[in-house]
Amino acid sequence: MQQLTQLPLILGAALLGGLLVGRLNIPGGVIIGSMLAVIALKTLSSLNLELPGNWPFLIEVAVGATVGMSFTPAILPELKHYLVPILTSALLLILLGGFLAVVFSKFWGIDLVTAFISTSPGAMTAMTGMAGGLNVDIFLVLTFHVIRVVLVILLAPALMRLCRALL
Repeated sequence: MQQLTQLPLILGAALLGGLLVGRLNIPGGVIIGSMLAVIALKTLSSLNLELPGNWPFLIEVAVGATVGMSFTPAILPELKHYLVPILTSALLLILLGGFLAVVFSKFWGIDLVTAFISTSPGAMTAMTGMAGGLNVDIFLVLTFHVIRVVLVILLAPALMRLCRALL
């Protein structure tokens, strides 16, 4: 019951953070702002904040529905055309993630499954959801993916300009 009374506070912080950072027109700013605001709330308050047990499931369903709604049958011919680069990219990223997981496990003592989920390509919500289902260190997985997303958001525009200038 306490979780239900905390839900408006958590969602309010997330909404405020998302709106504030979203106004900066940074790609992914809404999710990053929401996360940072909730992290700040948890850090600065003396409350033991928790979401209701079924809430993460509902969020994953909503994200899945949102992504599913972006599908149109017109995409299929394009997917067929790009199938080789898509599969090559995915497989190489998974192999690189597996290699990094072994390195991080061996040299930094990170649990191998946590390291693999942390270094695997995928959406933050999907990877943290998977981490929760596998009972690994969700915060570490989330931290890896948040930092990855933030770095991509900050570095990608400059790298793209550099690539265009060199090509």
